[in-house]
Amino acid sequence: MADALVSSLLDLIFGNLNSALVQEFGQARGFKKELQKLESTLSTIHAVIHDAEEKQTKSNAVKNWLAKLKDVAYDADDVLDDFATEALLQRPEICGGAIKRVRNFFSYRNPILFRFKMARKIKKVVERLDEIAAEKAKFHFREGIMETEHVSDAERRHTSSFVTEPRVYGRDDDKEKIVQLLVANMNSQDDISIYAIFGMGGLGKTTLTQAVYNDERVMEHFELKIWVCVSEEFNIKRLTRAIIESAGGMVGDLSELDPMQCRLRDILNGKRFLLVLDDVWNENQDEWDKLKSALKSGVGGNSIIVTTRIEKIARMMATLPLHQLELLSKDDSWSLFKRLAFDSRETEHHPNLIMIGEDIVKKCGGVPLAIKALGGMLRFKDKEIDWLAIKESEMWDVPAEDENGIIPSLRLSYKHLPLHLRQCFAVCSIFPKDYEIQREYVIQLWMANGFIPSNGQMDLEDVGHDIFNNLLWRSFFQEPRKDWLGNIMSFKMHDLIHDLALSIMKNECFTMENGMIQEVPKEVRHLSYNNPHSLQFHVWNIDVDGLRCLRSFHILSSFCPLHFDGISPNALKKSSLRMLHFPGRSIKKWPIFVHRLRHLRFLDLSFSDIKLLPESFTSLQNLQTLNLNDCHKLCKLPSDMRNMIKLRHLDIVICSSLMHMPNKMGQLAQLRICDNVHCGAA
Repeated sequence: MADALVSSLLDLIFGNLNSALVQEFGQARGFKKELQKLESTLSTIHAVIHDAEEKQTKSNAVKNWLAKLKDVAYDADDVLDDFATEALLQRPEICGGAIKRVRNFFSYRNPILFRFKMARKIKKVVERLDEIAAEKAKFHFREGIMETEHVSDAERRHTSSFVTEPRVYGRDDDKEKIVQLLVANMNSQDDISIYAIFGMGGLGKTTLTQAVYNDERVMEHFELKIWVCVSEEFNIKRLTRAIIESAGGMVGDLSELDPMQCRLRDILNGKRFLLVLDDVWNENQDEWDKLKSALKSGVGGNSIIVTTRIEKIARMMATLPLHQLELLSKDDSWSLFKRLAFDSRETEHHPNLIMIGEDIVKKCGGVPLAIKALGGMLRFKDKEIDWLAIKESEMWDVPAEDENGIIPSLRLSYKHLPLHLRQCFAVCSIFPKDYEIQREYVIQLWMANGFIPSNGQMDLEDVGHDIFNNLLWRSFFQEPRKDWLGNIMSFKMHDLIHDLALSIMKNECFTMENGMIQEVPKEVRHLSYNNPHSLQFHVWNIDVDGLRCLRSFHILSSFCPLHFDGISPNALKKSSLRMLHFPGRSIKKWPIFVHRLRHLRFLDLSFSDIKLLPESFTSLQNLQTLNLNDCHKLCKLPSDMRNMIKLRHLDIVICSSLMHMPNKMGQLAQLRICDNVHCGAA
């Protein structure tokens, strides 16, 4: 279901094209004609873009046309970004004085050469756009079709107060049965009793287990409670480490299984424990037996709860009768939908919506995840025509992409998101399944890639929080974790929701995991590496210079040893990188290739051993966020950082060797600095 999201990208390009910086610099350098031609060609395409995006679900030809347009649009965005960056580098404070050499890292020193190269780039983009514009005639697109939904102020008020999941509907009997079994098991002579809950995806197995896990009777009964999300890879070392850490223990520098399991036995010794193994896919009995052998505490009454979609796995692991989770009843399905779709609205005032809503609930087939996704979306729609569009959508008839038949309803909920929400949601497929995603990090990911539209009234960060709250309320994001003040710090994505995001992005997002060297698709735009086992990662193992489309690169394991040997200073010079997240102690000095990343908006070198940032760092004129958290050897920042006018976030917490800030940082009106003393305006 690859979904070409082009309209948001075109909106971003128009914003850049019409910015005062580009217009003034273009006029001064004689680019007025080229820029007008680019705008004219884009306008003819933009007029039909919304209709094209609607039709792509039914036509592969339209989908391919949009994919070609998307590639060219990204190139156009890069050209305009080059243009705007050159304009920034031409400012007097950059051109002259002590940092003239800094400017020369990026800027074309010869104005004639600059004009020649930029004119050639713009001409090439316009020619490709002309070809695409000529093709649109055969599709008979309608002009002037507008996006059907925008985020309103009322919607922001609803979603910003969202703090908890709705109560668990239709599972009271299931919960009570499992709690009673756990408590009754106190005097069992068996060392471990194993309960297995199984059922199709989206039924709420995890939600039910969370309700059991947090029940007061269960909390009083067990001395130790442990929760581990297993997911698709049943890796004994990883699971043993996760169980130890969830139990409050420390793995330290242990890397072999035997000493890890000895430490686990020490932690469990003499304690009655409850262990939840959530989302198990492993069918290998031997692997399960190896893990189970380490879960001996020497006392009776211990319990393990296993959740899985597969009955065979449930039977293999369980020592007690299985618990199959069923579909919600008609009444419970309606109660859940009504709670979400109508919220504080009186249902008797909307008889037509009730009738339509009941039909929509029937189509969800008793699957809570589907009901929550559509109910959360319809709460913001008051018009009968909008509800009918959901009920009568042809997407209900699209064959399911998985055996559960849930994806059509999720596709439908996604399709009715505002366009910028679609893009922000889909890019989250860059994170692995079951990964705990930091809220602020994902908002900065959106900012760095230009996914957050500016409304001229709110800071981009505030708009990003609104987008996050919208996706959370609509159940695209789940399991929010909060700090002691009640602020959401992190969240997860249900694995079916994650599958949906992956189906949209296809090869645009790619994750490498667990040290495996994989061939990275050349068309990848967002690349991540997740390594919970702290294996070494050599950046040169990837053909980084061949990834011309790459826009973000994320190392998701903070203590993964990184090696840049083999990376030349010119590597990634021609890339489109907006975001680079490279935390880790193994970085000893400034990676020299970073100087060439003229499009960069976000840079994270937290936990590194770098001692200084070179003066050439200020060439990164587009940088919005710089994270240097816990760079304890860092002693100097560039003297001319005051010229980095787009810098918004500077994190220097636990930079204990940094004695002073560069002069005149207060000139940066948007900058917020987090340090050991405070977090606030510069």
